[in-house]
Amino acid sequence: MTLIALEEHYAWDPASADNVVATWLRTHNPVGYDRLYDRGPLRLEQMDAAGIDFQILSLFDPGVQEESDTALAVDLARRANDDLAETVRANPRRFGGFATLATQDPDAAAAELERAVTELGLVGALINGHSQGRYLDDPAYEPLFAIAEATSAPIYLHPTTPHPAVMDAWFAPYVDDGLHLASWGFAAEAGTHVLRLIYSGVFDRFPGLQLIIGHLGEMLPFAAYRIDRYYGLGGSGASSRGLKHLPSEYLKSNVHVTTSGNFCPPAFACTLEVMGADRVMFSVDYPMDDNGTGAEFMASYPMDDATRRKVASENAIHLFGARIPDVIGR
Repeated sequence: MTLIALEEHYAWDPASADNVVATWLRTHNPVGYDRLYDRGPLRLEQMDAAGIDFQILSLFDPGVQEESDTALAVDLARRANDDLAETVRANPRRFGGFATLATQDPDAAAAELERAVTELGLVGALINGHSQGRYLDDPAYEPLFAIAEATSAPIYLHPTTPHPAVMDAWFAPYVDDGLHLASWGFAAEAGTHVLRLIYSGVFDRFPGLQLIIGHLGEMLPFAAYRIDRYYGLGGSGASSRGLKHLPSEYLKSNVHVTTSGNFCPPAFACTLEVMGADRVMFSVDYPMDDNGTGAEFMASYPMDDATRRKVASENAIHLFGARIPDVIGR
């Protein structure tokens, strides 16, 4: 079974030099730290041991998006993408890459996405949620979506720490317990961000735009029925935007989900049922999650062979096309 993994991270200095997780790993988990920074033999060894054929690499959260100096963030994004493109060129049959974007400057982010996919050969971009409290439904990001649609470059919307106001209102008493992180806060943040994009009408204006989200859909497949049922029932009793479709229909036409870091059979069953087998793709969330665990889940979950092939690799090949190599002899 061919496996293509999409949400697989790496760290790169200077962008990752002060990253809280990387700093913690350096002291408490040197093996994890080495895996995070490696884009060579150690990573390939881990992939080979699990039977993973191809990884699409992305700069570790938050990338450059928390840099307060916008000009520096734009420069770091460009340098990070040049550096990642070198990694891909050195081993194109094992690695692809998502571009890093400095979303502090929407116009620069749009220009860098175009450069990354048309000149550097990267497959799309990974954006780490909001940028210092600014979400992608801001009209300033429409040029970015226009480029993504025009170049058929998917955008992977990755979680980040919730908005500061949400942190204060919801999570402040439980930060030591990590409630704001991967156990709950990341999914609540990312899922809400996707709904903001849907409700804003972005996918009506850019119907070819394709979004990817991880962790079996950031809780959205489970909630899709109620989201549709109560869409438009705000204070005025009706939506002022008038979407062309119900929210869940955009999930099935403009959003893909990956298994990254959520190897739970009941949750996977729900995701497959709601999204359909053509919209689910394999991922690990390496090195935060284990390649072997992800690959074993993919191999052992009870589904027919055609569905397994779609999730394992065929859906990714269809989505990215010629931007990833012929890893299954197409």
